[in-house]
Amino acid sequence: MQSPQPKLASRALIGACAALTLVGVVGLVLGARDRVAAHGSSPKSSQWRTPILSIRRVPGVLRNASARQRLEAAVRQALSAPDLAGALGRSCVVVRAAGGLVTVLNPTLAVMPASTLKVLTAVAALARIGADERFTTSVRSPAPAVAGALKGDLWFVGGGDPLLETADYTATQVHDPESATSLEKLADAVVAGGIRSVEGAVVGDDRRYDAVRLLPTWKRSYLTSGEVGPIGALMVNDNFTVVAAGTRRAASDVPADAAAIFQTLLEARGVTFGRSSRGATSADAAASSVAPNVVAEVQSVPLHDVLSEMMRWSDNTTAEMIVKELGLRSTGTGSTAAGVEAIRSSLSLRGVDVRSMRTVDGSGLDRSDRLTCKLLADAVALEPANGPFMDSLPVMGRSGTLRRRLRASSATGKVRAKTGTLSDVSSLAGRADGTDGSSIEFALVFNGLRSSSVGVQAGNTIAEALVSFPDAPTTAQLGPE
Repeated sequence: MQSPQPKLASRALIGACAALTLVGVVGLVLGARDRVAAHGSSPKSSQWRTPILSIRRVPGVLRNASARQRLEAAVRQALSAPDLAGALGRSCVVVRAAGGLVTVLNPTLAVMPASTLKVLTAVAALARIGADERFTTSVRSPAPAVAGALKGDLWFVGGGDPLLETADYTATQVHDPESATSLEKLADAVVAGGIRSVEGAVVGDDRRYDAVRLLPTWKRSYLTSGEVGPIGALMVNDNFTVVAAGTRRAASDVPADAAAIFQTLLEARGVTFGRSSRGATSADAAASSVAPNVVAEVQSVPLHDVLSEMMRWSDNTTAEMIVKELGLRSTGTGSTAAGVEAIRSSLSLRGVDVRSMRTVDGSGLDRSDRLTCKLLADAVALEPANGPFMDSLPVMGRSGTLRRRLRASSATGKVRAKTGTLSDVSSLAGRADGTDGSSIEFALVFNGLRSSSVGVQAGNTIAEALVSFPDAPTTAQLGPE
């Protein structure tokens, strides 16, 4: 039984373009020859060494067409793998190189993207929030301390920083440690400000965003396995507690747990408290009104570095916090629904067709998320090849979720892409560097796989084909002089 074949670009169209180009070249050359003859002189034999109708006179566009055909054949071969046969009808592929579409498989089919959805989240965040923006976590009080004594409570106010961590937690993580925002640094700043005793307690306030911690459609195992933490604007240690090596427990009360961690750090530095820490509730007045005095602040790394952590390590919790921040900045509501709509509108305003986009989160965890490979490739194309978006992506064989793929191969260091994996999904979207320095945009999303490893292998094979582009005859090989 033959394997299903992808709907690939028409070779007839390429051939027709080549023929028209050749006719045009011949016309130009003959016209030049006739003009020389009309002026009473004949060309020297050395001027016409190459025959007028030689293939060597055909412009480089034909070489590019040949290279695209070879790349198309390589992608076709990768897609003909027997293990992919049952999945191709539910999968999509888009590859663009040398200024043209190389190959497509179901480009407008709505598929489950898994974590390649983070491509859209990152592109929208760079446009709506800005690459250099930082998230600020603040400590506030009703009034300045007097002789080291503070009346009332010490308010610990979240500003949406997804990387606020204690040193012991940072040491357990695989992500780049320099991206973390040190909670100890904030505690040190409070002590440096002269506070020695607090009449009340630390009050954790995460009301910048709504109180929806997890989407109801997510698998419950996402939380227990640590795939995503409870979402809140005041998040310490991903809102997890490390209870044993490789085991984490999710926060049961996000602002209260964060406040308890911070109060413990301050007590370790000699600050005394009159009451136990707690989380702010809807009954509390806004921190800005009840505690107008800013005691200390700590800022995150710039957004482009936050996105690097999110993209390289496929951090779902960071992605979902970015989505809520997008919602807040776009509509004044820090909700996931508002953030998803902000992503759609941001892409649409930049010319991307988002009519096929059906998503409910920004991480790709939800199995109801749908988008197309064309949309993914179009989003990648919005960003420059040397900008913060490309810098945020994992590098094949070197960093992030691609660090173990195709090491010591032709693709090592030449492919930057976002990965995506669910039980029956494997995806990859980004750019590859051709042998001539050209940039090849691609989006590969395989659904309905018996194992995600099958999609990984197909993605690796296609990645190696991409970095060999343009694999085509040189001008010298096209014909004799």
